[in-house]
Amino acid sequence: MSLIFCYRTTFNPYLGGERRVFMSKKNLALIVFLSFFMVTLAFVLADDVQASQPVLKWGSRGEAVKTLQQTLNNKGYWCGTVDGIFGNRTYNAVIKFQKDAGIKVDGIVGPQTWSALGKSSNTNYTQPSRGTARTLTVVATGYCPCYKCNYPFHGQPSYLGYPLRRGIVAVDPKVIPMGSRLYIPGYGEGIAADQGGAIKGNRIDLCFSTHQEALNWGIKTVTITIYP
Repeated sequence: MSLIFCYRTTFNPYLGGERRVFMSKKNLALIVFLSFFMVTLAFVLADDVQASQPVLKWGSRGEAVKTLQQTLNNKGYWCGTVDGIFGNRTYNAVIKFQKDAGIKVDGIVGPQTWSALGKSSNTNYTQPSRGTARTLTVVATGYCPCYKCNYPFHGQPSYLGYPLRRGIVAVDPKVIPMGSRLYIPGYGEGIAADQGGAIKGNRIDLCFSTHQEALNWGIKTVTITIYP
């Protein structure tokens, strides 16, 4: 309204003052419309960008992981060889990058981390297919990263080099290939990343966050799903 009143104070019928007021109303309406359109478009594009981003975490594989590794290497966060496998080095590089970038430190590469890496606006990925899954009935025990569970190897990483934490599963590689993605009822997702002298045949050992959690699990017979 202030814009219209400004024109009215300079009204002059010989200079087409009424037309000037009419045009200012049209311009104001156009500005409001364009502003609304641009805000809506920004939200739509943001949603599309977020939807196009893969969420990568420990155990992920594929072209998106290769892009992540190459980007981190280029920025000085060394992941080792660009092999498309989200392993121990990639995880540690992501953690360090997140700390330095001042964003949430969880080792998971979601929209926030992709954005900080400068890869959120123009990169589309297709998640690789897991292929055909199979099931296997096993005897599952529990362990944790503590000294008692890992003597005399306390403090050492898993067989594949991952730090011991929930999600690491010790297997017999003759039965379950190392690096396989697993789903264990009552436990959740895991990765076959460790081995053990007593883990032979259809036996697995599940890593828990605490010793008490491992004790609570005890020994169970479960049917797990194995993804290639």
